[in-house]
Formats: sequence, C-alpha cells, structure tokens
Amino acid sequence: MTVSAKLEATTPQRLASLIKSVRDIMRKDKGLSGELDRIPMITWIMFLKFLDDQEKVIEAEARVSGSKFQPTIGAPYRWRDWAAKHEGITGQELLAFIGQDEATRPDGKRGPGLFAYLRSLSGAEGGDRRDVVATVFKDISNRMISGYLLRCDLRCDQQDR
Repeated sequence: MTVSAKLEATTPQRLASLIKSVRDIMRKDKGLSGELDRIPMITWIMFLKFLDDQEKVIEAEARVSGSKFQPTIGAPYRWRDWAAKHEGITGQELLAFIGQDEATRPDGKRGPGLFAYLRSLSGAEGGDRRDVVATVFKDISNRMISGYLLRCDLRCDQQDR
C-alpha cells in the first residue's frame, strides 16, 4: 500500500459540504460583500491546504524511499504550522500574520507575513512549485476583517474529524 492510499479521500459530497460551511462563515464577515469577495478567499485557503496535504504525501514517500525532500513552503508558513493547529493564532494576530509585510509569525519570531513570504518564493532555476506559488499569490489579499471568523474558516475542514 502506498502512503497516499492511507489518506482519507475527499469525496465530491465532502468538498461541497466544506465549501458550503466556509461560505456560511464568510457571509458573517463584514469585509466580504458577495461571491466576488468570497471565491478568491476560498481559493487561496483551499490552495494552501491542498498543497500542504500533497506535500505531506510526497514527504512521507521520500522518507520511505530514502530520497531528499525540499518543501515548496518552509516552516512556519506551511498550512500545518499555522492553520491546522487547534491552538493556532486568531483574531488580529492572524490577520497581521496573513496580510502584513512584516509580522509576528506563529513561531513567535518576527518575519515576513504569510502573503509577503509566499510572493517572495523563487525556484532555483525557475519553473518549479515555488515560482507557481509566488505567481498565485502575486495579487491575492485577505478581505476578511474578522480574524476570528477567518480562524473558523481555516478549521472548518477539521471540525468533523
């Protein structure tokens, strides 16, 4: 059995339920006025979550095969380091970490905020995942004004586990 076969598959029904839950939470935030605001938010959240899930599989397979693994996103910027943690940051601290050029990171140190870090990624020879991530986040911004509701969005997929 491969490492990826051990992970729980996301069914279309589960994905639809997850998106509905996230949209319901986002409707409560006064910074988002409609679907044109919510869809980009859902997209960047899901992008980072799915990238981290995929890299967990690749990392585990590399460990089993004895291969070297270079993550696309380094700690403490990976989803598992800040969004997946039950005791993770929230409120204004979360909004600052995501949107500011410099912020207190989830590890307590000062450094680039999440979006600033993601925009600065660059592959060694161009054309690798880091370049793709930097391009995806080039014009992304967080429109939510409640870091508490945003935290609910980030934890939504883990509430029923």
